[in-house]
Amino acid sequence: MPLARVLARGQVTLPREVRRQAGIKPGDALDVEVLGPGRLQFVVLPRLTPRQLRDRYPIEGPIDEAADRPAWEAEAAAETLRG
Repeated sequence: MPLARVLARGQVTLPREVRRQAGIKPGDALDVEVLGPGRLQFVVLPRLTPRQLRDRYPIEGPIDEAADRPAWEAEAAAETLRG
């Protein structure tokens, strides 16, 4: 079983074999969910073009990006996990 270590700043390097088997590439965004003490689930989020993002998440009305971003990110992650 490949091992990964948590560094002082909380960084984790996934072993090459784990990245290869999971199809994780540099720059990929990962959704991290805590399943319980010592248990995590990582899901690779899809890379979307700006057009795909606009089509998937249309903006209606004025926005406050700082206030709205957490909800957008949670919605995108939940959609990915359902999909």
